[in-house]
Amino acid sequence: MTDRKLVDEVQQVMQSAITRTCNYFESEYRIAVTEVNNGAGDLESLTLLDMTAIVGMGGRINLLITFSFEDGLINILYQRMTEDIGVQPDEVEMYREAAAGELVNTIVGHSTMDLQHLDHQGISMTPPIILDRAKTIRRMKNSMFYTQGLNTIFGRMNISLVGPRELFDTNLDYVK
Repeated sequence: MTDRKLVDEVQQVMQSAITRTCNYFESEYRIAVTEVNNGAGDLESLTLLDMTAIVGMGGRINLLITFSFEDGLINILYQRMTEDIGVQPDEVEMYREAAAGELVNTIVGHSTMDLQHLDHQGISMTPPIILDRAKTIRRMKNSMFYTQGLNTIFGRMNISLVGPRELFDTNLDYVK
């Protein structure tokens, strides 16, 4: 596989995650993404918002994808996902985390349909891991972060890819 092909595949993963997130927010929750901010890459650490869900994609893609939410956004998503459920006060945090996990699982699952042409053997996914109130993830040796921000009227969400440094630099261009 050529270097340019790897970079193209990483770009496809990010574009799919953004497109699927925007479509899912609009169709399921009537939440419009008002802006997609240009990304930042090759950071020493990934600054997290209030709640973060991490999913691993396997196969040829082999990246971690993080979805980090501000409280206002995850709270409205949680409220809309649980409006027909009698959530007890001591269950709120459990359901907020479950809402983040379900949301990310759905978005990444839909993204695998966009990306299936990249790996005909199939794209595996790990169950979401939820980090609540964690502030940063330090970069591991030879890894790289690339982040795009999405804004809504309820708050911000960052989508980040974590993968081997040799795949991309700050412009998602292959580093030689």
